[in-house]
Amino acid sequence: MAAVWLQALKVIPWGTVIDAAPGLAKSARGFFKKTQEAAQAASDSADASPSGADVADPLAAAVRRIAVLESSVAQATQRQQAAAELLDSLAAQNTLLVQAIDTLRKRVQALVVGSIMLAVGWVGTLIWVASIAH
Repeated sequence: MAAVWLQALKVIPWGTVIDAAPGLAKSARGFFKKTQEAAQAASDSADASPSGADVADPLAAAVRRIAVLESSVAQATQRQQAAAELLDSLAAQNTLLVQAIDTLRKRVQALVVGSIMLAVGWVGTLIWVASIAH
């Protein structure tokens, strides 16, 4: 059983996995940080109450709200781009793992066939030895 696991560990392209891991972790941390900052900024802008000047000049208030909304849309676009890059990186990593699993599946099939052939040969040898002994 241990040999199978050792063989499995040898098939996985660990160099590639290890090389990609820091980039994936950095991207995930950056994405999480940007998401938290954006949520905080949205919360802060939502909590801001209109000042006396905003009440007096509704056009200026509307312009400020439009600017805040444009900024929010730009931040959402950046977060979406970061998420897309992270997903692309994860998809590439997933492809490598699927290839490794496919290789392992083929090796397990070969081992099963070999084990069955060995078992049949062993049983045949036992029958042959038993027939000679009588």
